[in-house]
Amino acid sequence: MNLLLVAIGGALGSMARYLSSEAIIKIIRNSEYASFPFNTLFVNVVGSLFAGIIYYLTIRHFDILNCKIRDFLIIGFLGGFTTFSAFSLDFFRLFMAGHEFLAISYVFASLSLAILSLFFGFYLMKIFLP
Repeated sequence: MNLLLVAIGGALGSMARYLSSEAIIKIIRNSEYASFPFNTLFVNVVGSLFAGIIYYLTIRHFDILNCKIRDFLIIGFLGGFTTFSAFSLDFFRLFMAGHEFLAISYVFASLSLAILSLFFGFYLMKIFLP
């Protein structure tokens, strides 16, 4: 049963990633920032925010979030929603296209914003659900 929940969560997360990415690409398509991978940055930062929220709920309110729901959300949905391989490929493409500064900026922004978002999500839950 857990495997099925993780698979369904992964499929839903992948669809959410696709739709989010397409929406962001449409927003920045004609801007000077079109070459920067905001779509992958967005899903990784938002995914990290939700990972912090879910992790807090898991450790502080386990009765609210049982292991099946946790596996569905963290392993399934967030695993399908966020993607390290897309992050790596975005960096590679920027770097190989001669945009070294943008590539390094992307790595810094992705890592720092994703980690900060995880902390933010965790402490936001700690404040509102002590």
